[in-house]
Formats: sequence, structure tokens, C-alpha cells
Amino acid sequence: TDRLKEVSFAETKAQVQKGSSVAMADTQLDAMQPEEKKVETAVEKDVKEEEEVETLGGCDSCGAVKFTKEGLYGADSYDWKYLCMPSITNKVKAPPMMSPNEKLPLMVAVVMGLQHALAMLGGVITPPALISGDACFPWQADEELCGSKQYMISAALITSGLLSLIQILRWRLKGGYTLGTGLISVMGTSFTFLPIAREIVTSEIKAGNSGMDAYGKFLGTCMVASFTEIFISFVPPRILKKAFPPIVSGTCVILIGAGLTAAGMKYWGGGVFCGENDMSRSAAFGGPQPCTGNGEVVLFYGSPEYVGLGASVLVFMIMLQAIGSPFLKNCSIAFALFFGFFCASVSSKEDAATGASLAYVTNAKIEEASVFTFLWTTTFNLGFYPPAFIPLLISFVVTSVETVGDIQASCDVSGLPLEGPDADSRIQGGLLADGLNSLLACLMTTPPNTTFSQNNGVIAITRCASRAAGIACCIWLLIFGCFAKFGAALASIPDCVLGGMTTFLFSNVVVSGISIVGSTGKMPRRSRFILAVSLGVGLGVTTMPTWAEAGGVAAFHGGNLKHNYGLWPASDVCEVFPTQDVEVTPARCQLNTFTSETMSEEDCAGVQGTFTPAETESKETTTCANKNGFCCIKYNEGKKMWRDSLIIILKTPYCIGTLLALVLNLMLPAEDEDAEESSELKSELQAAEAEAKQSVEI
Repeated sequence: TDRLKEVSFAETKAQVQKGSSVAMADTQLDAMQPEEKKVETAVEKDVKEEEEVETLGGCDSCGAVKFTKEGLYGADSYDWKYLCMPSITNKVKAPPMMSPNEKLPLMVAVVMGLQHALAMLGGVITPPALISGDACFPWQADEELCGSKQYMISAALITSGLLSLIQILRWRLKGGYTLGTGLISVMGTSFTFLPIAREIVTSEIKAGNSGMDAYGKFLGTCMVASFTEIFISFVPPRILKKAFPPIVSGTCVILIGAGLTAAGMKYWGGGVFCGENDMSRSAAFGGPQPCTGNGEVVLFYGSPEYVGLGASVLVFMIMLQAIGSPFLKNCSIAFALFFGFFCASVSSKEDAATGASLAYVTNAKIEEASVFTFLWTTTFNLGFYPPAFIPLLISFVVTSVETVGDIQASCDVSGLPLEGPDADSRIQGGLLADGLNSLLACLMTTPPNTTFSQNNGVIAITRCASRAAGIACCIWLLIFGCFAKFGAALASIPDCVLGGMTTFLFSNVVVSGISIVGSTGKMPRRSRFILAVSLGVGLGVTTMPTWAEAGGVAAFHGGNLKHNYGLWPASDVCEVFPTQDVEVTPARCQLNTFTSETMSEEDCAGVQGTFTPAETESKETTTCANKNGFCCIKYNEGKKMWRDSLIIILKTPYCIGTLLALVLNLMLPAEDEDAEESSELKSELQAAEAEAKQSVEI
């Protein structure tokens, strides 16, 4: 289309210059100038203004705050009706787009920032809540890590606020590089690292080690692996786009969401541990595992009370999307979570045995919490966990691909170009800030941080891309995190209510991945093949984790299966097995020619026989039975590291799926189908050019 317009523009210019005056030519040329050229000129102007303010990092975005009606709440510049009117009555015209450098009145910035903070609240608190929550379940309990849940939630909010400032305030570095995107690219705890973090914590606790040290090992390993993304940030964007096309990055994001959605459903039914171990515990102890993460109410997985409370979150979220105002729609996840929390707070369950009223929400954590908190009031011993290093390297490659897509989406909704030097600079600065922030996040006792894509939807709906709103969002997150009572309240949310929210949150990640895959338009056979193979294995591992490791995610009897069976049984890397005395020759009583192996020594003496005690010898027990997987005294550390690394890669959907997509994308050549499609497009373009020239001549 652009080429056709350029041809028409050039032909018209020649015609006009031949038969018209210079003044008439200028007038006609202005009228014929393509609209895209005018828009491009405006964009170039915004880019120049952006470069001027980058000397201050963008801090002067808040310079419009004055003690006037306009300076305080934008009496003349912003239409509050659009933001607050419900959808069923909202016929107000949308406000004009506010660019990243636009200065906002105080209340406009505060309200816009609150929307962004609430939109990302659920995503920020979920990873620390799930990681610490895994230490609260029986048989893998660590009281100290479980008790750190409210601190980890508060620390995640504080860290998110501080690190988002680095990403939003864009700084020029030497060599033409930048730090930060200069957009509302807010940072939050990444879901990408959640499966690996949970695997490290649970496996270390089950091995008898400290949960606090296990989490510290996860943080330390992430710090080392984060240099991968820092290195990637200096790779030219054109090479990144070639190595990670939408078919690879989209597959990765789909599998991240698919794997986590399963965890969301487990929480919704009452809890992860009881959901994963109802059958396994029955095999070991004769009954399913009760769910203990819902206040005083202890029921079995899938009880209607749990399902109903989780459904209240989803139903309320749907209602807000149907009739809510733009403000409520932007904050629907947070408001729906608060509604489910309210429903659980006013609900109770009568104890069948005692008749006592049991609460789904207890105030113990809120009452014990101090008023204010900050980072490092609880600390973890940093360490290194070798089996997770390679999977974490893959995770940082994955999150780099995801960040590139998020930054492009932010540029799009902010009205900035998606191609060219400015876009490439923002991608480079965003990746560098993402890698550096992940390193800093681990030092701040939280999992690695990455850009949040859901906030792009807030920008699109509110039409506000001003960094003043992003700075206000950071301040809101700091307030939420420093107020310890708020973190304690979030830590008191029942598992079933949290599951209703996380199921939507994680499935939304799947939708984002589908959108990335579909962004290329028509999908050729090669891309279909890559997608089918990658999703086939990745989704297959999600639904059948026992494919990669016998017993899957189950504890109890599942531990015995992990030791005995599977692709690489744990018994293969065990050096010292437990021993037990095995009878080689049974005891016997000899009386003349009569021999008995059933008579006791006392009975044998009573008949005046000769008793010979049994002969035994100590033998290793390599098969695990009725010991819940604790059947090895000492492992070969080197072999165990490689086994654990391989198992983590194979049973983590996005690890194995993304690796397959990357390898296939590099290995499979472009097919004739792609060349034929390109040839057809060229032929159509040539025919259109000829038709345009003919129409100009006429």
C-alpha cells in the first residue's frame, strides 16, 4: 500500500510540475501527500521531544502539578465521565491520547496510577504466595518459610514499585545504549520462574533441608542466570527477532500459561497439595489428603464450598466486564479478588462433630503483623542450586522473548513506531533493565521481575501513556507493600479464593500467547508443524507429568514411584542404599531325623531337640516401598545434578516446548510454499502498480 501511494504521489508530482505554477503545485502536492507521511512526521516530532527529556530520565513528567483546578484534577483537560460511567450508559466520547511525555494534573496521575497498580496486584502477589504456601502443607512443611508468606508478599510489592521506576525512567548510557523503555512498562514478579522455584523449594524440604535455605538457593541461582538477559540486551533487535519469531515466542507464552493454569485449578478446588495427593495419600494411608489452606475449614479437594467461593471471584469479574466503567474494568482482577475475600470473610462452616462455627478467614496474621514493614526484615541465605541452573538459563531466554513482545505492545498502544532506531533503542533499554532488575529483585528477596503485559490494556482503554501515571503506579505499589497489615490481609486469603483469581490470570497468559502466534496472519505449513510438535509435547507434559518422572507431582506413594521407575529413576543416581537384615538360612529344630523350621527355641528345648538359630546377612534395599521416596542414604551429587536438571526441563512445559520450537525453527528450511506465497504477492503488487499508473495517465 505504501509503495502504491508513493508511485501515485511521484506520478502526480511530475504531472503537476509540467502544467501548473509552482504555487499551485505546492497546494496540490500537500493535498496528495499520503496520510501516513503526516502521521510519521508527528511521530518523528514526538521522538525528538522524547530525546530532549531523556536527559532528566523523564522525571519532569510530573511537572504539571500545581495548586489550581487544572493542576490538581484537570478540570479542563480530562473528561472524568468517560472513566467513571458504567458501560450500559457510557456514551461519552473517549478522551484524546496522552503521550509518554505528557504532563498530567495530580489527581489524573493518581487515579491512572491506581488503575495500573490494581491491574497488576494479583500478578505481583501470586508467585510469592504460591512459593511460600508450598511450605505450609503437611509432609513438606517448613514453619519458617510458611510464616514468611506475608513478608514475601509485601517485599514483592515494594520491589515491583522500585524496579518499575528504573524501567519507566529511561536513562541514556555511553555507547548509544539506554536503560529502561521510557514507557509505562511496569515490573512485577515473573510467572516464568514459578514452576522451577516451587520445584526447588518442595524437593529441598522433602530432602530434609531448610525451606528458607532452599528459597535462598533459588534466588542465588537466578542472580547468576540473570546475566543471560543482560547479555541478550546488547544483541541487535533484528537478530533477536530472527532467532525468536512469533511462532517461537508465542509457543513459549502459551505453555507458560498452560502449565500455570493447572496450578490455578488446584488452588480453586481447595489447594495444590491436596489436589495433587488425593490418590497418592490414599495409596499410602488409605484416605485422601485434606485441604488445610482455607482458614479453619478443612475439607477434601473439590468440595462445593471451595468451588463456590472460587467461582464468586470469576462471576464478579465477568459482571464488572459486562457493566462496569472503564475504571472498574481496568481493576477488575483486584476488585474480584477483594469480593471473593469478602465472601469468604462472612462465610463459615459448622463442624459436624462439635457444632462449632469454623471461619474461612482468620485474623491471626493481620493482628500479629506490624503496621509498617520494608525489605530485608526477613532474609534468606543466598546459595546455588546446580540442577536448576540450565532450566533457569532457558527461563531467562524465554522471559527475554516475552519482554520484547511486551515492549512492542507498549509502543503500539502509546502511539510510538514499532520499527526504526527509536523502537530498537527502547527494546534494548527494556531488556537491559529487565535483566538488571531481575538481579536486583533477587537481592531484594523476591523472585526475578519482568515487564507486565496486562498494563498495556490499561493504556489502551484509558488512552493515557504518560509516564506520570507510571510513576504514580510505583508510589501506590510502595504504599501497598510498606503497609504490613495489607500484606498480612492478602496472605490470609483462602486458597480456593486465590485459585478463582489465578485460574483467570494464568489462562490470560495463554490468550496472550495465542495472540502472538496469530499476529503473523496466515500460518504456513512449516509454522504449523513447529507449533504442533512444540505444543504437543508441552501440553502433553502439563496433562501427564508422569511422562517425565514416575509419580509426577505426587508426594507420599509418588515418592516411591520416582525412586523405582520412570525415564531416569532416582535409584540410578544413589550411591548408598539403606540396608536390612535378610534371612539366608532359617532357624530349625533337629530331633533325631526330624527337622522343623517353625518351632521356637523354647519349644525345641521342651522336646530336647537341637536348636540352630537363623543365619542372616545385611543386604542393600534398592527398591523403595512404603517409605514415601526416602530410600537413599547418599546420592552421587554429580549424577543427581544432571538427573534433576533433565527432569526439570522435561516436566516443565515451557522449557521442553520452547526448546523444541527453537531447534525446529533453526533446523527446518523455508519451504516452496513460502516462496510461492511471496511470488504471488509480488505479482499482485506489480499488477496494482500498473493499474495505478494507468489511472494517473487517464
